[in-house]
Amino acid sequence: MQDKITSVCFYKAWHESVKDDKKLLSEIWRKSHVYTSHVFSQDGILHTVAQKLQLLYYSNYYYLDAVFYKPEDVIKENEFWFKDIRIAFEHENNFRSGLYKEVSHLLTTNADLKVLVSYPNGEINDELEYLHSIISKSRQAKAISDDQSFLIILGYENEFEWQGWIYNENKWSDISDNQTQCFQSI
Repeated sequence: MQDKITSVCFYKAWHESVKDDKKLLSEIWRKSHVYTSHVFSQDGILHTVAQKLQLLYYSNYYYLDAVFYKPEDVIKENEFWFKDIRIAFEHENNFRSGLYKEVSHLLTTNADLKVLVSYPNGEINDELEYLHSIISKSRQAKAISDDQSFLIILGYENEFEWQGWIYNENKWSDISDNQTQCFQSI
């Protein structure tokens, strides 16, 4: 039996990791290249998230910003060819830059969990509705909803707040309203 990491578990790991790094992230928040570099660096946010989830991660894998995996997912030692991807990860600093592209990329990737992180500066409802409509039209929509396997995390500079949204067939579910376990048996 294998375990899948849930959206709730990833969100908790992300939230704890950014809170632990709040001082530095607050200082570099408006320096998008520096901020993004830190997210992906060897001692950055993804490294901490991976440790919390007991996974490994690799950045820039076939146009995905990052993938998370277990050692047994690697086909050949010391190479990055995978038979499974546990989590496909996209990171977009600019909330208004066309998140539909990131969603499309995640939808066409075979992974247990698909995660998009972005940073809005204002209203989010119209964009979330648009992204929901894209996922809803996918052949995978029901499975994604049933498995709660599509997560959007939004970060806000003001008050250093974070919000998680899980795709549900009817609407996005706020992560705080969803108290499921961190691992699903498959």
